[in-house]
Amino acid sequence: MMLALVLAAALSDAPLQDADLEARAQLLMREIRCVSCENEPISQSASEIAGDMRHLVRKQIQDGASDVEVRSYFSERYGEFVLFRPKASGGGAFLWAFPFVLLAWGAGVLFMAIRARKKRNLAPLKPDMVADHENDTLD
Repeated sequence: MMLALVLAAALSDAPLQDADLEARAQLLMREIRCVSCENEPISQSASEIAGDMRHLVRKQIQDGASDVEVRSYFSERYGEFVLFRPKASGGGAFLWAFPFVLLAWGAGVLFMAIRARKKRNLAPLKPDMVADHENDTLD
């Protein structure tokens, strides 16, 4: 009984016979986040659930599912967080757009600050003002 369990565990993470399908599976496994490790793809995680997720990816690919269908399956089950590259719609659009919006906002603030500094009409210092200031600092 124990031998059967060990063999089943070893076979569940066995690569697919077709090299092209296994390559697709490996690419997908790098795009799907382990739900217990959070910042590690299932291709590198040693957790049990990552092994189960790898098995599901291989099984779905072997059954003829497309990459989009596999990603959709995992995002429906675990949420958009499970994908390293979330969809660019809904909440995913915010995640994709936020860095660019933040960059544009920072550039705008910098532009306005430079423009405001140039608009200041400061009168040039007169020589007697410089001398007075030097005397103040020496006292």
